[in-house]
Amino acid sequence: MSDFNPTPENQNVVLVDATTLRKVEKLVICCEGCNPVDAELPFKYVLDRVTGNDPEVTDYIMVECAAKCPQCQADINEKTLVRAKPVGRG
Repeated sequence: MSDFNPTPENQNVVLVDATTLRKVEKLVICCEGCNPVDAELPFKYVLDRVTGNDPEVTDYIMVECAAKCPQCQADINEKTLVRAKPVGRG
């Protein structure tokens, strides 16, 4: 069984600035509040894909409050389930 709790020296804490948050927020289609059937991906995973950070050891601190769902304007934090557009390369 693997260890899902990295030691503090292996933990990567990333401060998400407003520019990055807006970029990631644009990838959200809906959230668990307005579409619980389609929202299956934690927002943290979208942050991981955009920033390129390792999802196993990365936690995020958002400079601003939370991101907003484009459909219902609900707050989205790292654990909120969302449906997201694919992240393009390049």
